[in-house]
Amino acid sequence: MKILLSLFFCLLSLEMAATPAVRDRLQAEIQNQYLPHLIDQLGDCTEGPCLSAHNDESWRLETADGTVCLPWTSCGFYSCMEEKYQCAPVGFTYFTELAKPTCEAYRANMRTERFSAAATEWIYEVMVCLQKGLVQECDLENGCEQETREKTCEHIVEFTLEFHPGCYLQSGVGVCELPLRDQIQIWRTVGPFLTGREWVEAFRVVTQCLKF
Repeated sequence: MKILLSLFFCLLSLEMAATPAVRDRLQAEIQNQYLPHLIDQLGDCTEGPCLSAHNDESWRLETADGTVCLPWTSCGFYSCMEEKYQCAPVGFTYFTELAKPTCEAYRANMRTERFSAAATEWIYEVMVCLQKGLVQECDLENGCEQETREKTCEHIVEFTLEFHPGCYLQSGVGVCELPLRDQIQIWRTVGPFLTGREWVEAFRVVTQCLKF
């Protein structure tokens, strides 16, 4: 397993060479600390490639307990989660219509340099924070195992919406400490994808910032 992981991350080094320092740091932390932690908690796979990259930019870890969508500094994690839980067919489109589109909108705006360096670091920190939160809830704590697929997906949506504000407020310098220009651009980025419940959680963040 260790040899396979070493070869896998050697290939990733070509990508990391051209990425912001925060991506390098987060990817190194996932490789050197988070991934061994997952394997220790969930058990090593016994055959086949234990870690694989997919065309949707997702990384998938095979463990003794099954497939884990590996958090990463990209948006493919949400494609992996949708494939794993199949929430859209039962009416829960969090992965397909909120999480992944928002993530991709952030990446597009970073490519056009609409964010400061501090905001770019914050975005990547939030990206990994949200993904790790789902892995913690669903894979490490088995909190997503409900009686039906509908209840499983409903639980995932409720968990993620309640989890979001903490990542926004505590990742990097925290959204409240970012320059006003960045804060405005953040709301412009996420606004088109928010529905009623998501706006409630967004205003929770705004309320916290107003206390500063």
